Amino acid sequence: MRVLHLPQSAASQISILVRALRLNGIEARGIVRGNSRYESSEGICDFQIRGRRKNLVHRLMQRASWWAALIAGVRWADVIHWHFAWGTGYRDLDLKLISALDKAAIVEFWGSDIRIPEIASKSNPYFSTIPDADAIYRVSLQESRMRQEKFARSGFSCLVPGPELLDYIQTDLFPRQYASVAALFPSEYIPSFPDPNHPRPVIAHMPSNKTVKGTDFVMSAIESLKTRYDFDFRLIHNVGQDKALNMIRDCDIMLDQFIVGSYGMVSLEAMALGKPVLCYLKAPILPRLPIDFPVVNANQENLADVLEEFIVDGQRRHDIGRLGRAYIEKYHDAQVIAGELIEIYQDLLDNRVGLHGNR
Repeated sequence: MRVLHLPQSAASQISILVRALRLNGIEARGIVRGNSRYESSEGICDFQIRGRRKNLVHRLMQRASWWAALIAGVRWADVIHWHFAWGTGYRDLDLKLISALDKAAIVEFWGSDIRIPEIASKSNPYFSTIPDADAIYRVSLQESRMRQEKFARSGFSCLVPGPELLDYIQTDLFPRQYASVAALFPSEYIPSFPDPNHPRPVIAHMPSNKTVKGTDFVMSAIESLKTRYDFDFRLIHNVGQDKALNMIRDCDIMLDQFIVGSYGMVSLEAMALGKPVLCYLKAPILPRLPIDFPVVNANQENLADVLEEFIVDGQRRHDIGRLGRAYIEKYHDAQVIAGELIEIYQDLLDNRVGLHGNR
């Protein structure tokens, strides 16, 4: 089986999954456009295409190289695993190529590409506070459906990587949804559990987008607690992946996000490093989580109170940190997830009925 991951990586997932699939004996490749400073490029071919370059010839050469790699990769692969609900080419020629070659294909949605505010706001009172300037984190119902429809029309199946996104899948387009979760290699994260006797705990917050992650509410809670308790606060922002992980490793309490209503890779990496995590989790996803899910639910109104409990209770910081590490080893091990993906890929191959009637 030969698997190709395209075209945009979220939280290094393409790199991680390509490596994990190879460890499971699968021929796997990744081709992506423009990794960020937070992303790993190990195991993938990364095309840094920048649309605003002044050198038109250079830009055209970049795009030609991308298309050559894309066409060769799609022809080579048995299975296409597409990340994010948008194409990369004029009039979705990339999706049309995959359809024309009758490849087994699956699209994995990641949140901002299909999240619908009309639905999100019904169960999340904070979602409507995301300003129009950050509209990338949400799309209209019409836009979300249009994005999903073009993949369904091109013969793609649907993979959902977390409990929140189930609310936005158009089930008439994808009556069956495969499920997965974000992956990492626990062995690459050496845990540093909080010292229960640390008199001055370190609190960290790592927003990729300060508005969307609720950083203003984090800062408000921090300021209200500073007058009563002795602690350090570190805002991790605009730093590379290695430095960011080192800063998480040195903290005692990790604060994720307090607007979107679900946890992300920041929570997973912090748990892998043995840190307790506070995050806003909206009500509908709670029954969908494993019973041993250790992320502590806190919202904008009670964040200071919940955080205070961890500032004063070093043993709780330590204990929750250990539970988080155990959770990562149990549910998010990349090699285990890759094995589950292989079963999904095989199911796609076994049951594929092409758009042209081929099987």
